[in-house]
Amino acid sequence: MIDTFVQIEECINNCLISKLSTPYNEKDFHSEYQVRNNKLEQNFPKLLDLIENVDFRQHPEICSSTLYSLFILYMELRTDGPWNTENSKAQDYPTKLNLAFEKKYSIKFEDILLKDDFYKSQEVFDKSIKELHQKMTLDDFKKYPGLIEVYYLIISNVEKYNVTLNPVTVMPIALLLVEDYITSNKLKGLECCLLILECLNLNSFTTGNYYEVVYMSLKKNMHEKDIDVTKALFKCYPCFLPKLPLDVKKAKLDDVYSGILDQLNMETNLHRKVICFNFTTKMIEMHQIHCAKKRIYKDIIHDNLDMCTTNVAVYDILFQPAFECLLTWIRNCWCTWNLVSDQKILAVLLKVLYVTRDEKTKLQIQSLMMTLISLCTLEEQHIIYKNLDSAPITLHRDIMLRIKILKESMKIN
Repeated sequence: MIDTFVQIEECINNCLISKLSTPYNEKDFHSEYQVRNNKLEQNFPKLLDLIENVDFRQHPEICSSTLYSLFILYMELRTDGPWNTENSKAQDYPTKLNLAFEKKYSIKFEDILLKDDFYKSQEVFDKSIKELHQKMTLDDFKKYPGLIEVYYLIISNVEKYNVTLNPVTVMPIALLLVEDYITSNKLKGLECCLLILECLNLNSFTTGNYYEVVYMSLKKNMHEKDIDVTKALFKCYPCFLPKLPLDVKKAKLDDVYSGILDQLNMETNLHRKVICFNFTTKMIEMHQIHCAKKRIYKDIIHDNLDMCTTNVAVYDILFQPAFECLLTWIRNCWCTWNLVSDQKILAVLLKVLYVTRDEKTKLQIQSLMMTLISLCTLEEQHIIYKNLDSAPITLHRDIMLRIKILKESMKIN
């Protein structure tokens, strides 16, 4: 019977894509793909016969080793790539493997990680992930394009599995992809990171310092200009940062907040700037009053709101995310408001109020200005009142009405 399991392993190895001689991205055609398809056509029928004639339940000590190999093969047969040609897809190998397994054990192959049966889901998962990591090293992972897709497929459904995740054992491939220069790999890696992080609990990084490895991989992509990569990265941080150990969390939040402010300060692409503002808003919600010490934030918010007053197209794209970000900052850092250093914020809000056409938005701006004025001393409110009182009477009737409302909100006799 052991010989049967050896034959199954041989068939599986013949059906898998062998290691490429060169990285998959260095040329369009790889002879290993055709060799694999030829071997697959020859060995797959034999594999089905062997599965039909053996009972895994009677050999639990061998079962888990063979089962994880079959699982990797099943996942690779489902992947999209030049190795799975139209001819091989027409053979519908995954369905045949599924049917053979279901006929024998009343469970589909695609469901083996959902629950324990004559095997342990955790054991199959752990061995599969370990096998992938042993092959997909820093030097060789691009020589296993099929296994990149296998890893991605496995992690794509990880929240459904009956398994517990250890970031140290499950994340290295994701981080390899995150740090790769190929954008499609970065996106796969970041998506896998997010899916894994969502399954971790608050104690997942309490032992050791693997959180630092994850943190550095994410940080390297802060300067990545691709908008899709930026979006994916900024989905990972809010899931990752709350899970950091308490003794390092504040320092990491400080660092990420500083990093995103640097991006906002340098970014010229309006659409990426919007993504950065949305993420900055989330960071302020997380870091709260600690955000107040970064004085450059006020310069950034002033400059971006000011841009909205000179160009309608810029206003339409940028104003709402920038304004929402300012509202969040005020809610969390209002106690640091100081008219002497922050009066330019009031001034630019008045300019934006002048160019805004939407009534609801006007009321929001007006309300924020009234809030900021209420945070000023009585003496400061007198100064603001006099400045508003000197507004030219030739201004549009609506803005004059807004100025009147602002003046009436002050504690001036």
